[in-house]
Amino acid sequence: MIKFSNKYYYSFISLFILIIAYIILSVHITNLSIKATKKTSDQLPSSYGMYYEDLQFRTSDNLLLKGWFFENSNLQTVIMIHGVDSNKSDGFTLELIKDIYDMGYSVMAFDLRAHGDSEGSDLGLTYVERDDISSAINYLENTKKIEEIVLFGFSYGATIALSNTDLSSSIKGIVSDSPFYDLPELLAAEVSNRTFIPKFIANLLKFGIIQTIKIFHDIEITKIISRIQEVQNFNNPILIYHCDQDERIPISHSKRISKFLPENSTFKTFNNCEHAKGYEDNKKEYNNILKNYLDFVYK
Repeated sequence: MIKFSNKYYYSFISLFILIIAYIILSVHITNLSIKATKKTSDQLPSSYGMYYEDLQFRTSDNLLLKGWFFENSNLQTVIMIHGVDSNKSDGFTLELIKDIYDMGYSVMAFDLRAHGDSEGSDLGLTYVERDDISSAINYLENTKKIEEIVLFGFSYGATIALSNTDLSSSIKGIVSDSPFYDLPELLAAEVSNRTFIPKFIANLLKFGIIQTIKIFHDIEITKIISRIQEVQNFNNPILIYHCDQDERIPISHSKRISKFLPENSTFKTFNNCEHAKGYEDNKKEYNNILKNYLDFVYK
């Protein structure tokens, strides 16, 4: 009888330890994912020969966001939305902005909350950034009197663009380069890739991640997916780019998103390129597709 009791006692202790470990790991992953690494702009548009105007505006939760506006003779405007731990001029962004400007469109680029020169310390995991995009659109509509807008995002910013098609009637198009569909799945995969934890065990963390984000940060992860699925109700086509060798955000995410795309949308895959490298590795084709898309939605 004593051995029987000891058996259940040790089983209970083992289960208790596993539960505590599960909770601690879920909280740790969430804390890592919610913190941004601020990187300020080290390039200015003037280095590309572009004239620009500094701008700033506040979100509904009173964060000051800063950016640039590149006004063209045509006020139809593309809002650039950067990726996580990036900023409004990181990497090839300014080069792409110049290409879009040369296509005949105005461009707005700004730093999301907790990035670049903008205020804030925590990410919103694409959920809270809805406020950032709404505030940017309000700024353009009220200050610049702009009536037609395309949202253009990369990676983290690509999902932000896709999940906010319903923000304003002024949104005429969405360009999404390397978006993710299922954030908990993505975070669990990162755990598996970077630690000794097997993939099937890492996948069990999805529930813990979802609940931790909800409890500690009041973010409904499932609503991000439902917002993405709402693209099927968008009145215009959507353009998605994704590299087939993307290991950071596998192309399977875009493939799932493609099931909800409106009629006449384009899902362009590039071969043998890594995460969000479609523009750099295939610039001519990338820009031809982009120009045709912008000309169509802005017709």
